[in-house]
Amino acid sequence: MVGFAVAVYWVTKSGIQPFLAHFLDVTDGEKDDFWFLVAGMFMANLVPFGFLFATNMFHIFILQVLHGIAMAMVVPSWAAIFTRHIQKGWEAFSWSIESTALGFAAGLAAAFGGILAGTLGFKAVFIIVGVFGMLSSFLLLLVRNQVFSPKRVDQPLPPKEKLTH
Repeated sequence: MVGFAVAVYWVTKSGIQPFLAHFLDVTDGEKDDFWFLVAGMFMANLVPFGFLFATNMFHIFILQVLHGIAMAMVVPSWAAIFTRHIQKGWEAFSWSIESTALGFAAGLAAAFGGILAGTLGFKAVFIIVGVFGMLSSFLLLLVRNQVFSPKRVDQPLPPKEKLTH
């Protein structure tokens, strides 16, 4: 059943995401991207609280559908905002830093979550994940002026050193 629950998430996210991304692309400005990001983050961060009340697999499947919809909102909106603010000429490095930070965070969260689940139980983990997730969603609201700033990072960084073979 766990495999089906994961499948429900990925099929939902993957099926909806291109349509939401298209909507974001054809809508001018970054405000729609930002508000999709915030709304998706809030919705995704409610899911761990839902796990506290799930009593059967149908509840888990419904929560996975909600999580898939939420992440279908988050991923393209974050990618659009991040891409627009990347330093020109440093796209690969910028995306590698974004991916590296995400990887370290996921790895550390998994290890810490495993320790917490073993010592405090899964209910405590769901509460902690939900609370920290909601805090991160609220923090997005604090940076909205930087996202909507008309300033763009179009000035090149100092020249990169050329690699020679």
